[in-house]
Amino acid sequence: MVSRLRLRNVVYLILLAGLVAVVWASYRGFTDTKSPAQKPLSDLLTALDTKQVVHGSFNSDQDRVDWTDIHAHDYQTFYAPGYEATLIDRFHESQLPFEVIRPARSDLWLTVILPNAILFVVVAGFLWYVLRRYRGNHPPPAS
Repeated sequence: MVSRLRLRNVVYLILLAGLVAVVWASYRGFTDTKSPAQKPLSDLLTALDTKQVVHGSFNSDQDRVDWTDIHAHDYQTFYAPGYEATLIDRFHESQLPFEVIRPARSDLWLTVILPNAILFVVVAGFLWYVLRRYRGNHPPPAS
């Protein structure tokens, strides 16, 4: 009996630890990190002309360039749709390294399946606990 009780407590502890881990991961995923300072397109073009840019990342989904200057400061610049090819040519002319970030797509596993699976495990665990606890011990009928 003691061994069974100890095993049950270990299972509950593992479930609680898993739930805490999921809550912590969700919190970490939703906290915003400090975003880089925004600069207008004219500042980016001037920095490219004066060789002040070290690296650039193009995010075509949001029409923006994240770039770093020679002083290791990070900046964001939004550009007009369709202007990306011109900016890429400017980076090529300056022989600067850059990367193109693909548009984010909805990940079915993380947005739909995993939250529902976690909810199912929590509800099933609660029902299993209640049914195991009151197995055979019916409360007396109310009069």
